[in-house]
Amino acid sequence: MIPAEEQTDRSRRFAHIWSTSRVDAGRTQAEMAEGLGISRKTVQNWENGVTAPDLFTGCEWFRYLGLNPLPYYLAYLFPEFFNENEQEENDEALGQALMELVQNMSAAEKRQLLFLLAGRHGSPWNSLLQMFTAHCHTSMRSRVNVARAVLDNYEMEAKTGDLVCPDNIAPDLELLRESIEQGKKAAMDRTGGYKPILYKDK
Repeated sequence: MIPAEEQTDRSRRFAHIWSTSRVDAGRTQAEMAEGLGISRKTVQNWENGVTAPDLFTGCEWFRYLGLNPLPYYLAYLFPEFFNENEQEENDEALGQALMELVQNMSAAEKRQLLFLLAGRHGSPWNSLLQMFTAHCHTSMRSRVNVARAVLDNYEMEAKTGDLVCPDNIAPDLELLRESIEQGKKAAMDRTGGYKPILYKDK
């Protein structure tokens, strides 16, 4: 049996998923109630940990917000790492969180990750990591602009034969284009992000 104190903490962290994601997307409780076809009191109960949505309704919550649910669920599972107010150097928690992410990747995504880590593209992984980290701290508008430039560069160099590693796993350009459009919409709507796009495994 889970101790009462631990159960209370889990309920609090689970409730935090709903309140935090709603605020991140700039939605009110009244908007969530109307969008999901439930009462405002129900939304309040979820955010206060009194009750919780079922799996389907939880998925609909994030679909309505247009947000990727994974970061919020990881923050629930590994609060010692993902909670900005409680970060600790915990190698075990870091490893578990990373494994959770990798296990949810498609085969193509895993191949691309290995290419970034160890591909013969000429850029050390730790340098790429700093670039990606800095990139994710910028606004959605800035990220869209950078992604557009990357897409343009890739398409031009693919046409002229100037790509560095043409025989290695290629990016999914359809997904990249859709991500740029979704990012543009998120920037215009002033939301904190957009929902994940289905990856076509190859």
